[in-house]
Amino acid sequence: MNKLVLVAGLTLMVSGLYGQNWQLVWSDEFDGDTLDLTKWSYQTGTGTEYGLDRWGNNELEYYQEENVSVGDGLLTITARRENVETSQFTSGRIRTIDLGDWTYGRFEFRAKMPEGQGFWAAIWMLPTDSEYGGWAASGEIDIMEYLGNDTTKVYGTIHYGGQWPNNKSTGTNYVSPDTAFNQDFHIFALEWEEGRLRWYVDEQRYQRLASGWYSSSAAFPAPFNKRFHILINLAVGGIWPGNPDLSTTFPQEMVLDYVRVYEDASAGTARETSSMKLEQNQPNPFDDYSTITFSLSSEEHVLLEVYDLLGRKVRTLEDRVYGSGEHRVGLEAASLEPGYYSYRLQAGGSSAIRQMVIL
Repeated sequence: MNKLVLVAGLTLMVSGLYGQNWQLVWSDEFDGDTLDLTKWSYQTGTGTEYGLDRWGNNELEYYQEENVSVGDGLLTITARRENVETSQFTSGRIRTIDLGDWTYGRFEFRAKMPEGQGFWAAIWMLPTDSEYGGWAASGEIDIMEYLGNDTTKVYGTIHYGGQWPNNKSTGTNYVSPDTAFNQDFHIFALEWEEGRLRWYVDEQRYQRLASGWYSSSAAFPAPFNKRFHILINLAVGGIWPGNPDLSTTFPQEMVLDYVRVYEDASAGTARETSSMKLEQNQPNPFDDYSTITFSLSSEEHVLLEVYDLLGRKVRTLEDRVYGSGEHRVGLEAASLEPGYYSYRLQAGGSSAIRQMVIL
């Protein structure tokens, strides 16, 4: 490929990212063997316990804790055909309410989807306090929605306006150009700033909203200016996506490799950390060699790693103790394919990430 074309394409891919200094403030890498209840809580049943009969969508599943498992570095939500109370199917639903709540940030997930008619996988956000009123006056942000009968498409949507039935929605979809979402892991991300929302798949932005929403109780940028929490679930049946049919096979799984939340240190929205600072590598983009600079306020163990577009670790640059002060680490592009990468620094209980392009 012509290098000029490659540069243009990669520059377009990462357009808009370099204005932020995304600093990791919360994550779950699912390294244990049980769900971390300091970060997540379960929602169980058919929705009636929460005033939503069949979860407001005439769904068929009964959510239970047994369908959520953690092991081998993965979170798995399994949908099964089994009878529980009045339901013929079971699945899982978890959320971070009052354990992880944020106003603005980058919300990133590496996940693999199920397959089959009747499955609806969702990674989304709801307001923690509903200060503007009932759904959807206080908003809803759908980071990723996927229907198992169309394995190459995902959706990003916001819900706003008045309380049902006076609610509104705006959104679009993204179609994968290569692998289906049930065949491999992909990275889904939302970047949320005041008055701006951006959706990504594998770091390719496919939707940007910066106007047009409102709440019946307040003007723009309400309702998306209050704290929200994360929900992850795998629904079975309902008005959308329709019920399972004779072609549907069970069990089916929605699998997550990690969940990471970043806040923008450059905008002053990230939690302050005096222990470390990570700079943008120079030069960037580069084709042979670049330098990563970071500083520490005290002696710390440093872990500096490089990740590819799909969130896979491709190189460990440093894994040792450094003293206080400014430090530089060289990165050779040898053995790394041209493309979009990120590098992540962990030190002193803090973590930060930057993006880079190899030509």
